[in-house]
Amino acid sequence: MASTKPTEVAEEFAADVVLADDVTGFPAPDPEGVSEVLLTGATGFLGAFLLRDLLRRGLVVHCLVRGAEPAAARQRLTENLRTLELLDGMDMDRVHVHTGDVTRPRLGLCEADHADLTERVGAVYHSAAKVNFLTLYKWLRKSVVAATHEVLRFACAARATLHHVSTTGVFEPRTDRPPRAELDPTGPPEALSLGYTKSKWVAEQLVIEAARRGVPVTIHRPGQVWGDSGTGACQPNDFVWRFVKGALQVGQYPRRFRLEMNMVPVDYVSAAIVAASRHPEGTGGIYHQVSPRTLKSEEILRLLRSVGYDLEEVSILKWMKAVAADVTNSMAPLLSILVESEKVEVAEFADRVTRDLLRDSGVDCPDIDEKVFGGYVDYFVRHGILPAPGA
Repeated sequence: MASTKPTEVAEEFAADVVLADDVTGFPAPDPEGVSEVLLTGATGFLGAFLLRDLLRRGLVVHCLVRGAEPAAARQRLTENLRTLELLDGMDMDRVHVHTGDVTRPRLGLCEADHADLTERVGAVYHSAAKVNFLTLYKWLRKSVVAATHEVLRFACAARATLHHVSTTGVFEPRTDRPPRAELDPTGPPEALSLGYTKSKWVAEQLVIEAARRGVPVTIHRPGQVWGDSGTGACQPNDFVWRFVKGALQVGQYPRRFRLEMNMVPVDYVSAAIVAASRHPEGTGGIYHQVSPRTLKSEEILRLLRSVGYDLEEVSILKWMKAVAADVTNSMAPLLSILVESEKVEVAEFADRVTRDLLRDSGVDCPDIDEKVFGGYVDYFVRHGILPAPGA
């Protein structure tokens, strides 16, 4: 008998794509005339770089940060910037921290602060999201879907353009199709493998529905965001870096493991989002911040060896057994993702629309070569996350 589960799941997703009555259209502000913006997710990875690039444009940036009181929230933001080696040279006088919560009505702001911000900001950059590849959709509905709904309501109250940071993960992860372009259909959600990507798909549908109502919105879909190509600053909980650390912890690398990811430096993603958002013709578009090539498992092994790591190549089963034998191994919690497939692949993506828009912006995606990869390793070694090569 045919299963009814896909239909039930599809209906559940559709039921979540419902906007409040106060999400209504308005004329798009001139991006070049916007001087103050609201940023969510500044205490995250990509959000911190968005803050840097928005400040570089001379903007006043209001950051929504969770915290018991403003001083604690600002300290959280400052520590994140320091960890990512971004704090030096930043004009923090143009950064205003507001305690709040994207999942709550009025973004968790008091009435007076909410009213003040809606009068000041002309654009909203929504980068906040709870990234968890092991959590079910229902547990991410509030932090991703409900949060996007509340951000949309704020943008409408402020009559501000919304720049929504989504992900290329909203596409079905099949590799037997042509590269997915900006305007290609996404989903269906029941075909997406992770609760996180399902939640991002639903959030994106809310934004698209708002656009149909006349709300000026722009969607940005980064690929797998990697470290800063200049400083090497990375996020240690990225899947590929957990895979790398797990391999170094056991001294082994899985032979013929089909790991293929579209790894894109965070400095390019951030600069491309900000450049598109400030472009006179950028509002209302969908843009892909992706690398022109995928990074494969054998290339990662070559790069690891190029910086001085000595790893024994073994079968995927032997490698998984070695990882599973050590509960402290960084890949131990994620082995379930690999057990059935023994591969991690993503679809390929096209970004012609994005590159055409940014042609004269000076923003280009750097290649992840030995120098860039070595910078990533140096950053992790400095912060005690990876052992030094040869140690």
